[in-house]
Amino acid sequence: MATGNGVTAAGCKYPGFISYSHRDRKVAEWLHRGIERYRVPARLVGSPGAHGPVPARLYPIFRDRDELAAGPLAGQLVEAIGQSRCFVLICSPESAASRWVNDEVAEFLKQGSPSRLLCLIADGEPNAADPARECLPPVLRERGIEPMAAELHDAADGRDHARLKIIAGLLGVGFEELRRRDLVARNRRLIAVAGLSLLVASLTVVLALAALRARDEAERSRQQAEELIGFMLGELRGQLEPLGKLGLLDAVGDRAMAYFAGLDRGRDPGPRALAARAKALRQIGEVRFAQGRPDEAVVTLTAARALQRELVTGAPADNALLFELGQIEYWVGFAAWRAGDFDRAETSFQAYRQIAETLVGREPGNREWRTEFAYALCNLGVLAHERKRHTEALPLFQQSMAVVETLLQEGPLPTAVTASLLSALSWEGSTRAALGQRSEGLALLGEHARRHRALLEQAPDDHRLLEAFCNALSSYGIAAIEAGQPALALTIAEEGLQRVQRLIATDGDNLDYQVDRAYLTQVAASAHFQLQQWDAARDGLSRADAALTDVLQRDPARNLARVSLMSVWDLIHALAWRDADLPRARGIARKAVAIADSTPADSLYNPVIRATAHLMALELALYVDHDDIAAARHRDAASAALAAIDEKAPEMGRRGSRLQTLLGLMSGIDHIVDAAMPENAAPWTYSVVSFIERHCQTIGRPATTPLDCRHPQPLAISTRRID
Repeated sequence: MATGNGVTAAGCKYPGFISYSHRDRKVAEWLHRGIERYRVPARLVGSPGAHGPVPARLYPIFRDRDELAAGPLAGQLVEAIGQSRCFVLICSPESAASRWVNDEVAEFLKQGSPSRLLCLIADGEPNAADPARECLPPVLRERGIEPMAAELHDAADGRDHARLKIIAGLLGVGFEELRRRDLVARNRRLIAVAGLSLLVASLTVVLALAALRARDEAERSRQQAEELIGFMLGELRGQLEPLGKLGLLDAVGDRAMAYFAGLDRGRDPGPRALAARAKALRQIGEVRFAQGRPDEAVVTLTAARALQRELVTGAPADNALLFELGQIEYWVGFAAWRAGDFDRAETSFQAYRQIAETLVGREPGNREWRTEFAYALCNLGVLAHERKRHTEALPLFQQSMAVVETLLQEGPLPTAVTASLLSALSWEGSTRAALGQRSEGLALLGEHARRHRALLEQAPDDHRLLEAFCNALSSYGIAAIEAGQPALALTIAEEGLQRVQRLIATDGDNLDYQVDRAYLTQVAASAHFQLQQWDAARDGLSRADAALTDVLQRDPARNLARVSLMSVWDLIHALAWRDADLPRARGIARKAVAIADSTPADSLYNPVIRATAHLMALELALYVDHDDIAAARHRDAASAALAAIDEKAPEMGRRGSRLQTLLGLMSGIDHIVDAAMPENAAPWTYSVVSFIERHCQTIGRPATTPLDCRHPQPLAISTRRID
């Protein structure tokens, strides 16, 4: 974040921490929005304030949105309070009676100065004669602290002045000075808005008059209107998207469609209007997709595709029209993929590939068409990889990279385009690893990281490129763990964590950055586990547990994060057995079963999550609780999950065979085959080796040597072999 645009006080992550009773939630949400959206008058920015130079924005403001459970304040809240420059208390009889509000105020007073405590009185009154009207928490009344207060009531400050008082306190400036400068700034904005409104009104009049002119004049006016719509959905979108203001374009999209509909009344709109409408629909779909509304994006993009197909049918030799159809097919496929509709995504991605191939056939020397063809091949490969069709995905990535290498040999491409195209190299590496070709996959992922690092050196301030590099390092690190190279994995993770910390320092609320940090933390902890560095492993696993849990709380749909969290818990469970900490093992098993139950049944990752969780619980039921009923329940659940793994993802043989072996060992088999024994200490799944060390014979004998894994009170279960 640039200097002057955020918090300036050293050590403060948040300009303010809002504490409130959840009955005052609507007031808290109104105040939160009002503070973060407030634009500090330009002439105040950088001037001396009570808390340091006055920033341009008060962002981010911390607000607790969840009910607290019984017990002391959560560590995250204590940390957030300590990282907040000021404390904003929404006062009401409800907050005065809230234990949690009182504890949060007490924690702030323990860490900060009472002079930075700001109160917004939503209801009640301070030091009221009637206890039912008291609005201050006990800790303030007991200490005799009377903080600066603003009152919402119209008879007092009113909403606007109350909000401005709180903002003045957060900025460390006088209220009257801020009010005066704010009024000046508002007047300037009103003048600008009035001028813009006048301009829009004038433009409307001009367009209305133009519609009455001759046909050629009307056509010229329509072209100008279409260009204006294209600008608003194209270039203007590019300016609004980084600011998180894409919602402003919703009305533009609606008005654009109304405009096109008005042109069509009583006559054929013509190819130009159809092309403009198709492009507008495609751009609206892109906006809705960027807003996280993939289902709505699919509907809009599908309508755009129907119009564009009509145009291509009318002029099949027009490359520009065909190219635009390819872009729409890509976005339909991408939005469908994100919405979980893989069949529709595959249909559109295949159409996108055919269009790109046709364009290349018409102009073999056109680098733009060949770039599109490389993208199309990679997209189909990614979809096949996601559907666990790895043998189908591999040649698609190889073909894509062949096109990419030829393009790069002919001359440089823009850095962002090159980085995007090289993702096929990473996907090929991950696919080879999934097929059991771990050395080849690791080498490809390492090559991808090396080439991406070189691109980043050319554009070190490109955060999108840096985030993609961190993602590449996490994939590379996971592959190193799977290949049994923990020292390499640790080196990769350490570089990745340094890089991702730079991203988080600029935008701590970005969930993608938090996900990258969580995965890299998991890689480092797993490497320590493989290296038998137990203290470092415990610390890293604890941090990975917290990070991944936070990711899932913010976005429960991230099923890959569920798989990663289950892997982390798997290692924590193994360490708990090693440390003879059975309560810890039991707690992890319970959490694992709970997250398995909450994983969508149609997720490709559901079976492996369920199998891993119920095997943890089965081990405790057999060897600690000797509970036959619970053991039978968990055995049945694990067995059903493993059967589903075989149906949905046959390429997961190595992971599935290890889980199947564990189920067998806890069901009465007396030996295991060589194929089921891991060739290294990769800790992503429940370890057969560590299980045998805990409950069976000493490791070192041949795999076919009879084992004795019986528990003190064995169940009557028939012996079966794993083949």
